[in-house]
Amino acid sequence: MRKRATYRSAVFIAILVAAVLVVLSSCKPTAGHVLGGPADSLEIGVAATTVDTTLLKEYGLTSTSSVMAFYKSNGASLAWFSDSNLLPAADSMLQMVRDAGVYGLPPEAYKLAELEVLRNELLAFQFTTPDRLDILLTDAFVSMARHLGHGVSRLVINSHEMDVAYAELLNEALTKGEVRKSLESQEPCGEQYLALRKKLKSILREQLDPKADLVSTQNQISKLNVNIERWRWETGPFPERYVFINIPAYQLAVMEGGKAVLESRVIVGAKKTPTPVLESSIWCFTIYPYWTVPRSITIKEILPKVKVDSSYLSRNLYEVLDARSNTVDTRMIDWSLYDENNFPYYLRQKEGRENALGIVKFRFDNPYGVYLHDTNAPKLFSRKERALSHGCIRMEKAEEFAYYLVRNDTVYSNPLLLEQYFKLKKRTEISVIQPIPIYVRYFTAWAEDGQIVYYPDVYNKDGWVLSRVIL
Repeated sequence: MRKRATYRSAVFIAILVAAVLVVLSSCKPTAGHVLGGPADSLEIGVAATTVDTTLLKEYGLTSTSSVMAFYKSNGASLAWFSDSNLLPAADSMLQMVRDAGVYGLPPEAYKLAELEVLRNELLAFQFTTPDRLDILLTDAFVSMARHLGHGVSRLVINSHEMDVAYAELLNEALTKGEVRKSLESQEPCGEQYLALRKKLKSILREQLDPKADLVSTQNQISKLNVNIERWRWETGPFPERYVFINIPAYQLAVMEGGKAVLESRVIVGAKKTPTPVLESSIWCFTIYPYWTVPRSITIKEILPKVKVDSSYLSRNLYEVLDARSNTVDTRMIDWSLYDENNFPYYLRQKEGRENALGIVKFRFDNPYGVYLHDTNAPKLFSRKERALSHGCIRMEKAEEFAYYLVRNDTVYSNPLLLEQYFKLKKRTEISVIQPIPIYVRYFTAWAEDGQIVYYPDVYNKDGWVLSRVIL
């Protein structure tokens, strides 16, 4: 009896050992299935093949509507897995998130830490439901696509069309296995953007050098991140011909075919009265213009001077006008009766070389009441820091620009006729036969002659952008 019992026990143990060995052998990863390895995919024995889209709002996604649109388009199927295998595209996407800094983007915006944890769990065979990893990879793709195309800090209201476009982009990336190429297709293609991106990449590599000046390097990285972001705010390529003003550079350029045909120093708004970022078109200009003084300048700056010295107005060629634009005799005004609450007049400076606008003013529609003009104080252009105006832009080569605008005109004016207008010294308004687009922008890093030039942050705008680009 003891021998029979012993025999049965031995048989049972043998069967149990064999069963364990079978289970263990079935759980071993196939050769090459490691992170970044050469294998085509990673087999994990996935239990589920679809995504529970009702949980999307609970995942704290960056682009919930776009992710929802994507899974709706593919029947809620897992996107980054195929036949229980993790696609190589998933590793490509994870690497793009790791490399986000090279693109001036914050890796944290795409949940890098959590993606790494989920990927490591996958390698260790610690879960069999990949919904969350699939969803986070999808969210990372569509979010990075939007950020590369429109920026991180710029408010972009998602539309159904945008959601569908991102879903199509991801489907194409997965079909072709070209995640990086598909995402990079969303980037701006302008020379300035590409030059700043190239410089950022090279500096990030230099950071690995122990001899590098880390403080200086970090300052450059911050500047580059901010201005790369600003280029993503642009809604499209610039036209063939346009005027471009960079506020921090105090510089204007007339561009044709990507080349500057006229460059001029400019004076921009002071810190208390900054020049706004805007775009419009110059459609006319005035020779020997009046200057209708803004009420804020009249009340805060001129009225106090007139109360002290009533001759101030006549010495500076100011006229006093009533509400009906009738000229008022200044000798009949008791200036002591008025302050900022009850001043009933407005001031207009007569045309002439002493006019604050100089002898030519260029007009373009904008909600800020800003225009481009000449000046009666040309010596100010010799200053390095030229944030001095009340918001309008003073141009050193204003006359030269006026001649440029009429050079091909055969209807309203021409260079010879314009020369006569300047000699007459009378107020004359001239329409521009081909209105020229004007862009006023704010870039503190600029590619020039193969180098990156860094400008002072005149209005302290960089910090706001940086706080949103670098989390």
